[in-house]
Amino acid sequence: MVLKVLNELGNKTVRLAGILHGIEPGRKGRCTPDLCATLDGRQGAACCKIGYACPCVKSDHACGVYSVRPPNCRVFPRTRGDLKHVKNCGYCWDEPAQR
Repeated sequence: MVLKVLNELGNKTVRLAGILHGIEPGRKGRCTPDLCATLDGRQGAACCKIGYACPCVKSDHACGVYSVRPPNCRVFPRTRGDLKHVKNCGYCWDEPAQR
């Protein structure tokens, strides 16, 4: 259990450092907290539950600190790769990634 928590904290740290690179071009859509889900089936505000549940998410899946939420929250999903962590995200990229 301790290793899982440390691993997830590491993942959040990597994503936090990634915001310095900005959002991958071509992102479309909007946040749909009531429709998304975590890969293990937890419904609503899935990006707020990656690794551990954010204490600021209210029972209606709304963010309790939306106007002052951290940068990491503001840019999720920053890349197409972030979408592999959630189901039914309201954001997408229509074009294939450039290599």
